[in-house]
Amino acid sequence: MKNISLKYGLLGAIAVALYFFVVYTVDKELFLHPVAQWASMLLYVALMVKASIDDLAANGSNRDFREIVRTPFAVFILINLGYWMFYYGLHLANPELLQMELDQQLAFLKNQLTSGTGDPEQAAKIREQIQNLEGTKDLQQPLGPVLLQMTMGALGGFAIAAVIAAAMRFKQNN
Repeated sequence: MKNISLKYGLLGAIAVALYFFVVYTVDKELFLHPVAQWASMLLYVALMVKASIDDLAANGSNRDFREIVRTPFAVFILINLGYWMFYYGLHLANPELLQMELDQQLAFLKNQLTSGTGDPEQAAKIREQIQNLEGTKDLQQPLGPVLLQMTMGALGGFAIAAVIAAAMRFKQNN
């Protein structure tokens, strides 16, 4: 495959989906755990770096920074798209995950309330959130929040790609 971004992006999307499938198969609660979620970033970064190395080897480092950052960022976008498609599909296939997430959110809010917020207005807002969440009956995975999270992730992905591109360019020029 000649397109470096496509090659590593699709490889990464498959790797991340397989990683989360294994995590989900082992333990559904582990799938929702932040450490398991953030650990996947190691795959993202490793493939972004490899793509950047290959891109610089093929095209050199004496290009505009925007051209150098394009490859690792495109890799991130493709991997992230694969992750969110898997995430959304899994939540559609297993609505139990939504209930587990709701239960986690309720536990977090109740713990905040028990710990004390120090602000009666904030405590009232938390109680209102708890009441709204406890009144939720028909759980469905809407697409909007998934697209929002994917878009927000792209901002972080660009920052990672910029750091990788700058480091690679610095390494090549020294």
